[in-house]
Amino acid sequence: MEIIKGLDFWMKESSVSLGKFDGIHQGHRSLLTNVLQQEKLIPTVFTFESNPAVSKIYTQEEKNWILDQMGIKREIIFPFNKETKHMAPEEFIDEILIKRMDVRHICVGTDFRFGRNREGDIHTLERFQDKYHYRLSIIPKLTLKNEIISSTLIRNLMDQGNLPRVNELLGAPYFVMGEVLHGNALGRTMNMPTANILPDGEKKLLPYGVYATIIQVRDKQYFGVTNVGKKPTIGEYAVGVETFIMDFQENIYGETIQVFFHDFIREERKFDGIEALHQQIEKDKETARRLLTERFL
Repeated sequence: MEIIKGLDFWMKESSVSLGKFDGIHQGHRSLLTNVLQQEKLIPTVFTFESNPAVSKIYTQEEKNWILDQMGIKREIIFPFNKETKHMAPEEFIDEILIKRMDVRHICVGTDFRFGRNREGDIHTLERFQDKYHYRLSIIPKLTLKNEIISSTLIRNLMDQGNLPRVNELLGAPYFVMGEVLHGNALGRTMNMPTANILPDGEKKLLPYGVYATIIQVRDKQYFGVTNVGKKPTIGEYAVGVETFIMDFQENIYGETIQVFFHDFIREERKFDGIEALHQQIEKDKETARRLLTERFL
């Protein structure tokens, strides 16, 4: 997938969906599916630079990975600065969507807003269809069990630790993606080497605890057990995601992996010592293997 940042882009024959796509949940996926279904046009996502004050269900790197996996060919990350935020809605359509992107098809949700002071909306896009010769698809808000799917709802459910509902609304398991870093090597001394990820500070994490996970390393997947938290038994550490990958012995330091969360096992807690921690981790491994085997085998 081609990733374009800034204003210096010129492209042809775009089918584009516009939005924040901060969670890439089932509602977002319905927009992306519509874009992917437009024959002879290039599936493109137009998104805006994220607000660092809001925690992200998925980081930009994770969003890029999901979009690429879905088959999106181009992603534009549009700057929100003094120049762009004062563009009138028609100016944005003409200068950005038509002249720079050669947009032939646009897909948005019902609440999409754009342009100066958020003056533009779906009615604006409808009004200019004939003038600028594009087709417009408007996708209604998606509901599941009488709730409108939104990133805000998913964040709240994450805070509550409701992982099954989170994954249901996302339409895929929540995951953390990152480079495997060197840790304190304690896992190796217990004959349980772990893969450590230090998530981006803006990344929204699940409550501290131990989870049954699926880990993707390169093009293969493995069962795992993952701790989210600060490792209180061995001292206070930065919040990390530490995973024991089952039936796996390779050195993957410096590689990027994805950790998919499927089941909550227990809360993170401080043990009396390393031996007690070791015994509990063995139990966690057994629990994770059982849960994942029941789910996938």
